[in-house]
Amino acid sequence: MTSKSFSSKGLLGDSLRRNLWGFVLGGVGFFFSLLLPILMTMQRALETRAHQLQQYPDLVDQDWQSALSAVSSLLGGGNPFVKTTFVVMAIVCGVAMFAYLHARQKVDFYHSLPISRTQLFVNNYLTGVIFAVSTYVVMLAIALACTFAMGFGAAVDWSAIGGAVLSHLIVFLLLYALTVLTTVVCGNTVIALLLLAWVMLSPMLVYMLYSGLCNKFYQTYTMQSVNMKAVFHLSPLVQFFSLDGLHYERVEYVEQTSALGLLLVYLVVAVAVTVLSWYLFRIRKSERAGVALAFMPAKLPIKVYMCLVMGVAFGLVFNMIAGDFWLWVGLVLGTVLFHWIVEMIYAFDFHAIFAKPVHLAAILVVLFAGTLCMKFDVTGYDTWLPDRNSIQAVSISGSAEEKLTGADNIDAVYQLAEMGTQVNQGALYEEGNYRGLTLRFWLSGRTAMRYYLLPDNEEVNALCNQVYFSEEYKRVALPLFQVDLDQQNAENRYSLDIYTNESGYGVASTLNDWNSIRQILAALQEETLARTENDLPVLRLEIYHVDINGVKEWKGDAYVTAEDQETLALIEKLSGVKPMPLSMDEVELMELQYRMQDANGDTVWQGVEVTDPADIAALLKNAVNCDAMNLYDTNEASINGFLLDERMDSVHIVAYVKQENSEDWHWLAYAEEDWPEEVVEKYRPNGFDATDGNVTSSGMATEAAG
Repeated sequence: MTSKSFSSKGLLGDSLRRNLWGFVLGGVGFFFSLLLPILMTMQRALETRAHQLQQYPDLVDQDWQSALSAVSSLLGGGNPFVKTTFVVMAIVCGVAMFAYLHARQKVDFYHSLPISRTQLFVNNYLTGVIFAVSTYVVMLAIALACTFAMGFGAAVDWSAIGGAVLSHLIVFLLLYALTVLTTVVCGNTVIALLLLAWVMLSPMLVYMLYSGLCNKFYQTYTMQSVNMKAVFHLSPLVQFFSLDGLHYERVEYVEQTSALGLLLVYLVVAVAVTVLSWYLFRIRKSERAGVALAFMPAKLPIKVYMCLVMGVAFGLVFNMIAGDFWLWVGLVLGTVLFHWIVEMIYAFDFHAIFAKPVHLAAILVVLFAGTLCMKFDVTGYDTWLPDRNSIQAVSISGSAEEKLTGADNIDAVYQLAEMGTQVNQGALYEEGNYRGLTLRFWLSGRTAMRYYLLPDNEEVNALCNQVYFSEEYKRVALPLFQVDLDQQNAENRYSLDIYTNESGYGVASTLNDWNSIRQILAALQEETLARTENDLPVLRLEIYHVDINGVKEWKGDAYVTAEDQETLALIEKLSGVKPMPLSMDEVELMELQYRMQDANGDTVWQGVEVTDPADIAALLKNAVNCDAMNLYDTNEASINGFLLDERMDSVHIVAYVKQENSEDWHWLAYAEEDWPEEVVEKYRPNGFDATDGNVTSSGMATEAAG
């Protein structure tokens, strides 16, 4: 007769009874990761509230809301301890329920039972799932009961909890399925765990290594094109900890985005991996227990994949440490080393390092051929240009939010790309100034990004300025236009810090009244679109969003020029601030820092102090305080619609400002037509009179200004 315990009907129950360790492991794990943290958080919150009711009643509501938020996060998808427990349960249960495949005696016993391979697989698979899911559900129910019992019912968000449960179960099933697959494929438990780590992490490593090779060999490649969110997608183990239920974890007050699409993909992959595991389980030969891999045809693909990946990894690390030559040395060493390691693991024999030399040679040939193809750009990556008619939108900064669809802007960006493909790598070392631009193209169904090094000449500047000064660019890219001025009841939702040239690092005034802020920003939007002259800013407005807890998040800078008369009048009326340039009363001396070459041809900076009042007055005329206006770079300034004189890149003009409690050095900037050339050339070290008492050579401000 057949024992009921080993019949298809009673096998699952018997399997659960014989593996009670699974319930114990899951119960203990979820107790310490879910129930205990919630109990500790609630107990501490209650004690704090009782104390504050007597001592600090004004803080009670704020701290209580924080406690509710903490409990809600622990119950929902923001609990990293629960995720860790699910990862442990997926790996332990997946290996334990199929580890008998790695022992010959156990394989013979289980495969002699009067049940089919499919029934045995389903039984073992479901046993591992039940261990994790049942203990999680029980502990979650107890945690919810305790939450209501202790008066924290307001922390229970059923939709968030439901999303967290769904997210946890989907990712658990995927990790569990991958663990089962590697356990079935391997004939040794240790090797199964090593292969599992490789399966879970190597796709992310491959993506990053490919990006590293592209960054090294392609002149137009930009690391901005590396989508870190997509990188994490490739490793469900890593991605798990950046999920908050059905959303991606919120970072720095950025709104949460839905992760439902990714979770659906994970669910499909989990089902596919489970089916593959079942198929391989059915055809797996019993005599393969104890070997490295149970399926001989898998040996070569796995070895080739590992050797190629680790060869590239060694090459890039060696290149980073010692230079280009060592890239090729690293490719060889990494490939050879991992070929030896894999062969030793396959054979369980140290002497196997000398096995399969033909395989090693072929892998090296493939690796070098692929690397050389990238080095010499066989695919034409650097010369690629999209078809003009296929371009739907562009961005001149590479930002996905800055999406320009106007035909004039698309034409200008396309012309910049055409010129960029003709600039060779040697341009970095040729004389002259260059500007780097990251261009993004929206094509049918995809986007493409390229980084171009362009000569800083009149043609390039004209095309860039055409984009920067267009109404479409201003509306899309400038922070000023990202504030919704039509919203209602926005008290304390925004804050403005106002800076003048005179205020330097300090804030001249702060506005928190939404009606006042809305009036100022509305007027500034209109006048920004109407600007016709290249006036540099006389005021800078730092825009902050303020959340319900009073935390300020910087949204960007808005600039007011002398041409913006309505905005200036409103600011003076509502805040009392008006433009205040640096004056002679504050500046005791100035320093001119010249970029020069020494006898060895190296670039050095030579500082010259200026104390003549007339020359100081000339240098301060039309000057903008870079520290107050946050304008240090000519390219960055042009993005905001201001054309700084490019000569400031080779001559720094620094003002020494002494106030009551501080002594500061401020770097000055000028519009293209306002550069104080006469004074600058008068003090240039190659031609000034060292006997003039108003001129001394100095380096005291070089570090501060540079």
